[in-house]
Amino acid sequence: MNTNRIHPSKKIILQQTSFQTPHGIISYSLKRSRQRRTITICVTEKARVQVAAPYYALQKDIVSFLQEKSSWVFRKLAEVRQANFSLAQRQFEHGHHFLFLGKKYPIEVIEKNMQQPQLSFKGNRWKIIVPDNLSFQNRQALIKEELIRWYRVQAEEILGGRIFHFARMMGVAPKKIAIRTQKRKWGSCNYRTQTINLNWQIIMSAPEVIDYIVVHELCHLLIPNHSRRFWKKVEGVLPDYAQRKKWLKDNALDMTLP
Repeated sequence: MNTNRIHPSKKIILQQTSFQTPHGIISYSLKRSRQRRTITICVTEKARVQVAAPYYALQKDIVSFLQEKSSWVFRKLAEVRQANFSLAQRQFEHGHHFLFLGKKYPIEVIEKNMQQPQLSFKGNRWKIIVPDNLSFQNRQALIKEELIRWYRVQAEEILGGRIFHFARMMGVAPKKIAIRTQKRKWGSCNYRTQTINLNWQIIMSAPEVIDYIVVHELCHLLIPNHSRRFWKKVEGVLPDYAQRKKWLKDNALDMTLP
């Protein structure tokens, strides 16, 4: 009898465990599933390590896989913690900067004896007037809420025009377009329903990067996967798409609100 195998009584098993590597101890959650065929590992936004494995995978094979990836895991953990630290330093306060169309602009905060906040964009800064009787936390929450509302209005106006422009150029016609909050995606496309969802936060990126995201999702109306044929289609519309894609990767942290 092989005691290294787990005999399932249900389809999924969740475990919390850890092991020693040359770089230190890695604590991780392990999810075993009958549907899975390979071992994968990811580091979450909260700097937690998650491992997914086939139901019958040997524990020694999982540990061996983690040992092999340990350098990557510790490097990724360091990146996530640094990103979280940077976000914690960014506040919705006077003088702090945020992106709009690829450029950073400061927030000017003015406190007055009033009931409702007022936010406007002056071309080189946001100006927001807030009630003067708010606590620090409530003022932060209010400014964030108003800024997000402003971003969403800009997204509705600008993204619709870019979708129309490229859809006509490419000869495609999405049946539905939605501007949404998508925590982990800049955009998505449902090939079956011909629906495109765009994250309002892409309005922070440079105009040429917005176009890349729009074209990317429009191409998915024709090709649902990320095959070579898909990327050839993207390249046919935007020959320099790789540079635009790199900008998005390099500036993703600045496009994340604290």
